[in-house]
Amino acid sequence: MDKVRYAVVHLLMRQEHGGYSNLVLQNALEQYKDFSFRDKAFLSAVFYGTVERQFTIDYLLQMYLNRPLEKLDPVVRAILRTGLYQARWMDSVPVRAAVNESVTLTKAVRKTSAAGMVNAVLRKAAEFDLDKITFCDEIQRLSVLYSVSPEIASLFLNKIPNYERILQDSFKQPRLCIRVNSLKTTQEKVEKYFQEKGFAVHTGRVPGCLYVDYHGELAADSSFQNGEFHVQGEASQIACATLCPQPGERVLDVCAAPGGKSVTLAQYMKNEGILCASDAAANRISLIERAFQRCGVTCGTVLCADASVFREEQCQADAVLCDVPCSGLGILAKKPDIRHKDLKGLAELQQLQLKILSVSARYVKPGGRLVYSTCTLNPDENESVVRAFLDKESDFFVKNVSFAKEKSGMVTFYPYGEEQDGFFIASLERKR
Repeated sequence: MDKVRYAVVHLLMRQEHGGYSNLVLQNALEQYKDFSFRDKAFLSAVFYGTVERQFTIDYLLQMYLNRPLEKLDPVVRAILRTGLYQARWMDSVPVRAAVNESVTLTKAVRKTSAAGMVNAVLRKAAEFDLDKITFCDEIQRLSVLYSVSPEIASLFLNKIPNYERILQDSFKQPRLCIRVNSLKTTQEKVEKYFQEKGFAVHTGRVPGCLYVDYHGELAADSSFQNGEFHVQGEASQIACATLCPQPGERVLDVCAAPGGKSVTLAQYMKNEGILCASDAAANRISLIERAFQRCGVTCGTVLCADASVFREEQCQADAVLCDVPCSGLGILAKKPDIRHKDLKGLAELQQLQLKILSVSARYVKPGGRLVYSTCTLNPDENESVVRAFLDKESDFFVKNVSFAKEKSGMVTFYPYGEEQDGFFIASLERKR
């Protein structure tokens, strides 16, 4: 029995019961200490790929099953899913190998009676031509072909321009985007470091933003461990550049975990002034603290606080970054779990976003700046929230977003290709 494939099956079962795929995988990689780097890379690719393609996988499997997929034994269901992903979407795994390994695994987990069914279903599903499907409607077509929930498919169809191109590109592996830590080094030195290691590097729009064709375990990289850079998407860096805090200012990051944005703000401040990074999730506060320690941030304090609850002591801030919780529809390529969302509670989420923005605005002193941002493409969480805020708060006005192609105070970055995340930024200023 293949131990790596066996591990993937168990990870899929754990994820199916409510685990976040990134946390499930992270814990597994720490647990399987005897796995080689190649084993861990294969495990990660199959696990993430199966979660990412699950709607398509399940549709194909159901075509050849004589009972609902959800009625199957959980371990058999996981074997079928991971086997079909390997057979259809992994060029490095021949169809015959994917099927045979799945059958062997079925027998190894003492489900021998299901081995024949696994063999037959995988062989047929692996060869089926998706172009032959006659879909009920456009929502089903988008859901099956691009592996998103029907609710997400409907939202893309009705509210997002160029939705099909975005969904097509959501399967592309994002390139690693990093932020050079100007508190410790220079962009030129970091570029040279990666180039000498044989990794191609090119610059983003924001100074200090680099895209790296990195291969390996990033956490083990000496430059990363020394805090010379941290991982942060370019659009998120643009949000920080738009806020552009200055040395000596009082700055708030009200939804700060895991800390990358706060580290970037500290760089703009040159470690001079007061930076308060807060987050409502107590279990993520340590992530911010570790980021500060690793990157040499000394002007920052970390606070566990609900951004929707007003705190008098936070008032008179020069600049506030308000990167609110959202549906995450701009980062499907990075977080495959998002594809499974049914979008229940979206109206309540929008109310929370407006409340956080309204509370955050109370901290901004006259003449101060506020940036509202999300990693979703849903206009109801973006422009609609900002407009609802501006309708009530006449002492704020919009300013142009830095490094955006179009001159506007509210900009949506669409995730085309392998680089930029889907992201929304609104730049606001309080009247003096």
